[in-house]
Formats: sequence, C-alpha cells, structure tokens
Amino acid sequence: MFLDNIMEALPGVLDKYNMKACTYPARYAYWRDNLFERIMRLFVWKTGTDLVMPKEIEQRLIIDGKCSIQHIKREKALTAVFCDFFGVTKYYDEFKKITYHTPIDAGERTIGKDCVIIENNALRNPVLPLIHSYAMMLAHAEVTFIDICVNARDHNGIPIASTEIGKQAVKSYQRNKFNGKYDVIADPAFIGVQFSPSGDLKSEVFKELWEVRNNILRDFYSDIGVKVAFEKNSNVINAEIEANDSMLLLNIKDMIEYRKRGADAVNKLFGTEWSVEVAEEIRYEEKEEEDNVQRKSDMEA
Repeated sequence: MFLDNIMEALPGVLDKYNMKACTYPARYAYWRDNLFERIMRLFVWKTGTDLVMPKEIEQRLIIDGKCSIQHIKREKALTAVFCDFFGVTKYYDEFKKITYHTPIDAGERTIGKDCVIIENNALRNPVLPLIHSYAMMLAHAEVTFIDICVNARDHNGIPIASTEIGKQAVKSYQRNKFNGKYDVIADPAFIGVQFSPSGDLKSEVFKELWEVRNNILRDFYSDIGVKVAFEKNSNVINAEIEANDSMLLLNIKDMIEYRKRGADAVNKLFGTEWSVEVAEEIRYEEKEEEDNVQRKSDMEA
C-alpha cells in the first residue's frame, strides 16, 4: 500500500502504531496533541508582514494563558514570547513588568511601553488543564474499548498462569490474539493455565462504550464554546437548548474578546494592523442570525 514504502524507510515507526499504541500513555499523548490542535484552529489571526506566526501566539495562550508581543535583540519584527510577571501594583493579579526568555534572548520589558500582553480570557487562565482532563478521559475510554474488543476474541476469558513457563506461553498467546492471528495451543506449559470467565459481552456494551467516547468529545467542544451536531431528544425543551447555546457563546466570546483587545493594543503601541476573528467554520451565531433574517424575509414574501 501507499504508506508501506515510506514506513519501511523509517525503522521503528510502525511500532508506535501497533501494540504500544493501545496503551493509556499512547492514547493520552494522541488525544492531548489532537485536542491541542483543534483549539489552535478556533481563531484566525492576521498579522500582516510582522512575521509573527499565529500558531506562536495561540500556543502561548493555550499553554500559559498569556503571551507577550515585543521586539527582541533589536529586531524590527515583533516576536511572541512566554513571560512571567513582576512589579507589584495595588492588585494581586496585575503587574507592571515581565521577564521573558527565548532560545536567543532574555530580559525584561515594561507592559504598555515596550511590550503588550495578550490574554487568553478574563482570568488569564490557560486551556492546557482542560485539554489534559479530556485527553485523560478519552484515553481511558478508548483503551477500555480496545481491550474489550480484543478480549472478546476468546469470550472474554482471563488467563491465569501459575508458573513462569505458563506466563510466557500466555504472553505469546495474548500477542497472537491481539494481532488477530490463529493460534494453536500445543505448548505443554499451557496445561497449568486456567481461563477465568469475566462475563459475556453483548453488542450493547460496545455501543455504550463508543457513545461514552463520543459524548466526552462532544462535551470538550461544549466547554470551549463550539456547537456540534447531536441526536435530537424529544425530551429536551427549547429553554434548555437556548441555555446551552448561551453557555457556548459565553465561553468562546470571552476568548475572542480578549484576543481582540490584545490585537488592538499591539496596533496602538507598535503601529501594526493586526486582527483576529473566530474561524468561519464555527461562526454559528452569525449563521443562525442570517438564517433567521432569511426565514423572516421568506415569510413576509
């Protein structure tokens, strides 16, 4: 197949996508990076010719909740950097200055004088803890689903070995079972191995587990303020739907508001023409308003 030639040229790569990929650490790493990338796509920055890549701004906002825009090492182009606050004010969470560190430069800057702080939201909270929480739940859900699929191949029996030789025989058997291979138990070591049943698996179990995984992913989108398609429930009333939509707007509006404030502050201090908008694909508020206007116009006609 297409990827076979490429994979053969990269020894060791296939191992990541075989048995090891079904473990919790591998699934967690996958979902952590995947969810991080999905949040990166929420907002579209236009920074003109200032050479600040939008991903550099979003990475810092997602990971640290704030991002400093400034010049480094007398460069004309602006740079997005991680920073720490210092310089007390009358408030515990407001500061006058920052320290920063990059691979090629480090130092101090005064906020509003030679740097601008862009904030992720009103409380300057990062999104990384949210990503961690959902990556953890999705990883556990998928590992459980995969394990049940594999265990169902021998009616969900749990092998119990009483000797080291039996243990090695079970490992070989389990490895073949995982890879979907037919295996003949001809090893005398298996004589001392017993299989303990853990209950019959019905198709509903697989469906419920997969629904759990999908519901977790759907809740992740809700928490960051993105509406997703879902099966309609006749028991859900309009008031509940409207309340849910309001919470969605509240989440994403907070983030876009503080990004726009940051872009305006950068333009004011450095004379740039930065702008930021919510990605067109998720501007459902504007789309719904347009649909309502069109519907009203059709009714009048």
